[in-house]
Amino acid sequence: METISAIIIGSIIVEAIIEYVSAISSKEFRRKWLSSMGFGVAFALMYNLDLPAVFGLTTSLPFVGMVLTGMLLSRGSNYLADFIKRLGYRGGDKND
Repeated sequence: METISAIIIGSIIVEAIIEYVSAISSKEFRRKWLSSMGFGVAFALMYNLDLPAVFGLTTSLPFVGMVLTGMLLSRGSNYLADFIKRLGYRGGDKND
């Protein structure tokens, strides 16, 4: 199960990076995207948030997990809510 979680988290992180790269290479890229990414990464670094490490994905490069987590944070709460749903967590669902 840990391997499946690692694959899911990896695919979601890669999707977020691809979205940023495609936005940068197009005219869609604005200060809002850049500032959002900067704030997200700064927040993750300040609070040592490393989402890949939570799922057992570690790297020999310091801060990579925190930077990737910051990029996910910068995508916004809707994106993270969709991410959590993809992982199968339903929270306080009344149908439990």
